[in-house]
Amino acid sequence: MKIMSLSFTKHYQIKKGVAIGFANIPIDENEIQAFICPFLIEKYKYQPLILEISERMKNFLRELNNSYIKKNDKINGVKFLDHLHEPNEYHLGYSISNKGKAVSSFIANDIFSSLRNNAFAKQGFSITNEAHNVLLLVHGIGQDIMSDIIANVCRDIFAKFTLNECNRLKVPIQIVNIEFYNDKSKLWETAKVELPVFGRKIILVPSQILAGTRAFVNRYNWFVSSNYISKEVMNMDNPPKKMVTQMKNGTKKAIIKEIYKQYKKPKKELVNFVIKYVNSLDEFIEYAKINYPELDLDHLR
Repeated sequence: MKIMSLSFTKHYQIKKGVAIGFANIPIDENEIQAFICPFLIEKYKYQPLILEISERMKNFLRELNNSYIKKNDKINGVKFLDHLHEPNEYHLGYSISNKGKAVSSFIANDIFSSLRNNAFAKQGFSITNEAHNVLLLVHGIGQDIMSDIIANVCRDIFAKFTLNECNRLKVPIQIVNIEFYNDKSKLWETAKVELPVFGRKIILVPSQILAGTRAFVNRYNWFVSSNYISKEVMNMDNPPKKMVTQMKNGTKKAIIKEIYKQYKKPKKELVNFVIKYVNSLDEFIEYAKINYPELDLDHLR
């Protein structure tokens, strides 16, 4: 027998017709399979709240890269990262049935090593000061880990959003402690905030920056294959037959599927594409803004 989750709106008796700007999370022990997505943060950062999240993450990654990764200061770098914990108060991540795929707890050593071994990060390039670039290019940091990093670093920002929504919807709140990264002091700090509590504190996230599982590596590979490698193939004197077809009117057309299969790279080698096709990363970010919409959460109402 399937046990239904107790949703936030159901518990706090928020009527279905009332507009909410957050994911209607379960507030029991369940989670929804959703992740805070840095590509969507990039898309919506014209909004003040989301811009604040974007800038906070950029400052956090800049401090991590400049003070620890570039200097290979693993001892202090791991201490800096050791404040990251699985943020259960958000009720986001892999569903209960897929828990084996999720990161059960943060391992600071692994996160440090993933960045340290990245060609851009260890050389101090600013490209890895952007969360969406880290998600795409740094082997070992997937969307579940990146989502949890954002949740930890920006916990006070999301708490502020939650409080505003609770005040608007007349949801009861309590004073609780939270930890977050203060990018002004460059320190992890604790603060007292007001949040709803159901067994443990609850933090809400704007639904527009939540995504489901997405293979960004595959999508970037396809983008490069379509927009860059296909042109090179078409300019070959003798292009592979599988990669080019001739139309009835005599013109030739690249077969992207075959080009993708031949030239796609694993995540740890995507830096080669970024270096070779200098505009591809920025163009992919703009493409993602249009073609990768937020998660459809209507079924949760």
